[in-house]
Amino acid sequence: MVDEAVIAAVRKYLTALRAHGLPVQLGVIFGSQVTGMAGAWSDIDLLVVSPDFDGTRNRRDVDLLWHLAARVDSRIEPVPCGAQQWRDDRVSPIVEIARREGVTVVV
Repeated sequence: MVDEAVIAAVRKYLTALRAHGLPVQLGVIFGSQVTGMAGAWSDIDLLVVSPDFDGTRNRRDVDLLWHLAARVDSRIEPVPCGAQQWRDDRVSPIVEIARREGVTVVV
């Protein structure tokens, strides 16, 4: 089970991304925060799903992910993922792990 403080931080982060013009559909927490192996200094692995990440990724949007992560909660490690990629990708190990064991956060 993911700690409520982690979920709250992710919600705040996703809301900030939307406020800055990135059409985020959802976030998926994966890794140690979900498996119960997180320690006090563990990061928050977060797949950020947005149609803006399908196809060629815009450097500005990727920079925005990291900039806002640093401002909202520096533990957040964002991984961009397109909406179509989230639905259809069957080869990316990170997407597969997030699908299999991730916790979805919608704002």
